[in-house]
Amino acid sequence: MTTLTQTGKITNGVPPFGGYEDTSLFAILCRKRGWTTDFLIEINDPSHDELHDVDRMAAELHRIRLAGEQIVVLPDFDMDGITAGVLGWAGLNELGFDAQLYVPDYRRGHDITVEAVRELRAQFPNARAMITCDGGINSNDGILEAKRLGLITLVTDHHVELPPGSAADIAVNPERMSETYAHPAICGAYVLHQVLAAYAQRYAPLKAGSISKLKLFAGIGTVGDVMPLFYENRKMVRDSLSLARLLYISIPPEDLVTEYDVEKSTLLTLLRARDHHPAFVSAFEGFALMMKAFREHRKPKVDADGNVVVDDWGKPVLKPGKIQTVTDLTEEFYAFYLAPAFNAIRRIGGSMHDAFGVFTAPTAEQKYEHAKAIIDGNELRKEQSAAYLEALWEEDQPLAEKGVYFTDAPSGMLGLLASAIMRDTDRPTVVCRRPSDPSAPVGGSARSPFWFPIITTMTPLGFTAIGHENACGARVDNLDELVRFADEMNARASEIYAQMLASGELSAAQTADLVLGSSPDCDAALTDVDELMDLTEGIESLAPFGHAFPRPEIELVIDLSRCSIGTLGSDKQHLKLVLPIGMKVLWWNAADKLPGLKEIAESPVPGESIVRLRVTLSINVFRGHESVQAVVDRLVEPIPALESAEDQ
Repeated sequence: MTTLTQTGKITNGVPPFGGYEDTSLFAILCRKRGWTTDFLIEINDPSHDELHDVDRMAAELHRIRLAGEQIVVLPDFDMDGITAGVLGWAGLNELGFDAQLYVPDYRRGHDITVEAVRELRAQFPNARAMITCDGGINSNDGILEAKRLGLITLVTDHHVELPPGSAADIAVNPERMSETYAHPAICGAYVLHQVLAAYAQRYAPLKAGSISKLKLFAGIGTVGDVMPLFYENRKMVRDSLSLARLLYISIPPEDLVTEYDVEKSTLLTLLRARDHHPAFVSAFEGFALMMKAFREHRKPKVDADGNVVVDDWGKPVLKPGKIQTVTDLTEEFYAFYLAPAFNAIRRIGGSMHDAFGVFTAPTAEQKYEHAKAIIDGNELRKEQSAAYLEALWEEDQPLAEKGVYFTDAPSGMLGLLASAIMRDTDRPTVVCRRPSDPSAPVGGSARSPFWFPIITTMTPLGFTAIGHENACGARVDNLDELVRFADEMNARASEIYAQMLASGELSAAQTADLVLGSSPDCDAALTDVDELMDLTEGIESLAPFGHAFPRPEIELVIDLSRCSIGTLGSDKQHLKLVLPIGMKVLWWNAADKLPGLKEIAESPVPGESIVRLRVTLSINVFRGHESVQAVVDRLVEPIPALESAEDQ
């Protein structure tokens, strides 16, 4: 049995590929990342034991169904909670339950509150049971109120259970104090999916295939809640993406005539042809319409000065939507577009009825309107968060040197602001709402780089930090306690940073996984386009990438004096470098760097024409011909000529 370190590498010392030295670029990358054959086999093994009390919960659900009792799904309000709620509502109805869905109010926080339970009871007076998803394990006040109101309380969650333990009638959670589940880092939607899958296996085997299709939503929750992509999570995300692609219509982006009709998607066609519950079909129709909205939502192009680009008739030129082909449906789409759009609702004070209405509204037209509202809300979120961030930097921040900041932004914006500051400073960061009274409790959102585990570090010191290790909520009793929190966090961060710097762990983590070019530190030369194609195909074969299993960092060391440098795009807004081997390097929306790059390329000083670029490799298909290309993510080292060009 191999052993995983914190960096996900094998420690048993077994050489890759049977012990011989494979010199291909992909083999070099695998050796540098510690991706031995044993390691890859292990992390792709999806087998797992059954969560504790799944059998008890399945049996109680069966009793509820046989008795014809109504059950209400009570979800959380983030992406994991939304997908878990939709999964539970659709799955229970498909299994024959009288299942209803309660839409949560994010203003009450993540706990299942007494107020929420009373509201649920008022909305569903005939309900006999409630089942939570992605929350409730520590919400004993709300759970006890539900019991007082005559509700059977079933809790599915994935957050750490705290003493004295859950008051629910039955709880299923990989993070319960008594749980021995091997890989507890699964999302709330996945927990509920395991419950429904176990129910189908025991009591409704003919519906097992239907429940399996709900992996679509559990996979989105896995990525949206930033779960590590190891073991069963990997297969869940792969299966989710396969189902998502079956709900997409493949129409070439340049085809402006053919109507995009989600009813022609493969999966919806199959679902319509079988005897499924309307709620079950509705959930998949909603996802298909959400993809349509992402395809058709097009923003005006802007130039370097922020002005809208217009065509010859004075109309704004629109950028393509986020999804143009089925290949755009990846785990990165889940992480960087889909989840942020749904999570934006609470950040702008929007309505959770949009989030759930995409999947539950009675007509396709209503679902599509909810989908468009979500995307429009995300655009507003971007504008508002940028404005709040600018204001934060301009205001007096007495604790900024210790990583704590104050803002008047809504609570839903705090995590976004903390993430932005953390990326800029590379230090652990907490952003709090400015307290009106120094003696009042203070809460905020905390974010940290990979090297500083906030919860593990701060909780033993007596502070409250709850959530995920590098993205959590923090709370203190008063302003004086916040100052002490800032002092301790800053001191511990400095210690950990110094230790990692001295040991070389920090520089090793920041170094690219594979450096290609002619410099002495390069892992291999940049001379064979076929090898680059094999490398790219090898990388893609290991997807999905995400938390704990990131996409490899590739760095190209390029001599610009030997490259063709130009622009492309309808407005010449993108850069294109053509390397001597014929591979194209594309740099989106970077045409303003063209003069600086040409100046560097023409420099008579030896070595000054060399640039280092972090890139993502991909395979481009044009008229049936495949070629490898690189898309620039960022410039590795600052170059004065480029900085001066940008300032002009």
